[in-house]
Amino acid sequence: MATVAELKQTLSKANAKWTVDHRLNDTDSIRRYPTGGDLTKAQNVANVPRIDIAKFLATPTNNPFLLKQRIDRGFIKPGQLAALEVSRATGVAAGAGPAPAAGAGGSASVDWRNRFGWPWLTKTKDQDPCESCWCFSAVGVVEAMTRIEHAVWSLRSEGDVHDGMGTQCATTGWPTNALDWMKNNGVADPGCWPYETTNEAYKPTPDRSGRTVKLDSWVTLSNVQDQKKWLDNIGPLSACFTVYDDFFGYGPNSGVYTQTSNNVAGGHCIVVVGYDDSKGAWLIRNSWGAGWGMDGYCWFGYGQCGIDSNAKYAVANSVVNPDPWTKRRMHSGNLYESGDGALHRNFEVWALGPENTIRHYWRDGSSLAWALAETVGNDCQASPAATGTTFNRNFEYIYWTASSRLHHRYFDQASGKWNDGGVFGPANVAGVPGFIQSDYGAPGNFEVVVRLSNGTLQHWWRMDAPPFTWAASATFGSGVAHSGPTLVQRRDHGLDVVCVNNNGTMQRYWRDDAHGMAWKAAETFSTGITSPPVMIEGQFAATDETKQGNYELCVAATGAIQHWWRDNEGSGNWTRSATFGTNVAQVLGLIESSFGFDLELVALLTDGSLQHYWRQSDGWHAGPIFGSITH
Repeated sequence: MATVAELKQTLSKANAKWTVDHRLNDTDSIRRYPTGGDLTKAQNVANVPRIDIAKFLATPTNNPFLLKQRIDRGFIKPGQLAALEVSRATGVAAGAGPAPAAGAGGSASVDWRNRFGWPWLTKTKDQDPCESCWCFSAVGVVEAMTRIEHAVWSLRSEGDVHDGMGTQCATTGWPTNALDWMKNNGVADPGCWPYETTNEAYKPTPDRSGRTVKLDSWVTLSNVQDQKKWLDNIGPLSACFTVYDDFFGYGPNSGVYTQTSNNVAGGHCIVVVGYDDSKGAWLIRNSWGAGWGMDGYCWFGYGQCGIDSNAKYAVANSVVNPDPWTKRRMHSGNLYESGDGALHRNFEVWALGPENTIRHYWRDGSSLAWALAETVGNDCQASPAATGTTFNRNFEYIYWTASSRLHHRYFDQASGKWNDGGVFGPANVAGVPGFIQSDYGAPGNFEVVVRLSNGTLQHWWRMDAPPFTWAASATFGSGVAHSGPTLVQRRDHGLDVVCVNNNGTMQRYWRDDAHGMAWKAAETFSTGITSPPVMIEGQFAATDETKQGNYELCVAATGAIQHWWRDNEGSGNWTRSATFGTNVAQVLGLIESSFGFDLELVALLTDGSLQHYWRQSDGWHAGPIFGSITH
């Protein structure tokens, strides 16, 4: 491998417009990084038929920025979409006016590191020392598309795919093989099976089926203009090229890379996350850690090293389906966004019905129309707290019974049937439970916090394996008037819950896992609250996959809904941001949805009706009334 001084001489002789990493000394040897792309599997674009990407550009997307852009450019006609979807995401009335000609306009540059004012890519990763770039390339695209389409950080494990395929550290490969494997098996999070470099036997956690982002399909793109259009209107691409020795010397201020060396180092696969026509370059995300290049990125000249003579690979916006584990902090109460439906964005609601039954309502993710599904049970006192779990994506809920107990029911995805999980807990339940699946064990334990009739809160948990026994953990607090579905697991593994005190204030309690798992009283805020609150952790302020998002809390007071948020990464203060709605008795469920970070809730009105509300950038909006708890 050449020294830095020798590479500088090579660049000078070639009159190259890029420079060697300025952090290196002239006497340093250029470090050689692992690659792994098997170029014998490369598909030359001359041999790959050009596909018509119009159908992908015309498919609805959850991302409101892309949806507006694709409507403005004529790829999607407003009349093709549900009126609510168009109005909420774009401000364009369905069917209003002639659409621009298809393909009108285009961006001169795209950068998915930060686009539309939001970050979309996880931190740079490192394949060292394995020849696994092809796996990082494919997984990187699926991971990015999950964030772009479903507005959630979804860190995925290259090791899950690499080791699941039975490959070794020294095994080269190609992104299509990894994409095919993910199409059949999905891709799990690192907690299920991490990326490892010592050829360990693949042994993911037993709940892998409920921890995988699913992939319906992928496509091959052979035309550069189609690839740019895809990057501009859908998302990143997987690509491979021939690596020459000079590429290893690229640094944070090097400019646009062009080949100057003739020494082939191997084949390499990366993620294309943007382009810039003024630079004449692709923006690529490498898998050599943040210490290489521009924090792991590089401006890579158009046509260099075979990057454009080899076909690239893409994942459409509508084909990624996040797992319950990915979204476990982003919903609470009786409202849940499942991966069901053609666009993997159905809403599910479980509410109290007549004669103490539980009614299941659902909203189709394409038409956005609500419908009544099944009705079960005969002992329900108040609408359940529901979730999807890593038990094969089962729907599960806990509710307060008419006999002052807690009751668990679950929908078995394998059989398509509801099952009775049994009655448990104290005999003096007097509040709406908070219910989550935590990360204690795999599958994680179930955790419940609920008010008792004496005004205290009690925490229960269920072990993660048969016989699935429930146990009381702690009783804490006093003077509690209302509990609600406000239970959230913090990033330090502790628990937070918010209740309403007898004096009408709301109060946060937190479990200090570092000191005996003791529950402690924290701050109080608000006044005049007389109903149970609902709380989630959203994605606002979560600038990368490691950051904790803000808490979002909605609660009914004096016939309206109050929205509060807590700055978890900053001051820790609560702020009341809005008051909206009329004739509201209680907030039953809250989510941050796939629809571009929008908050969505289900409210119980004073006449017993159920109403959907949603918030986008311009504030809260009243949605349809779709059910009733009384008739």
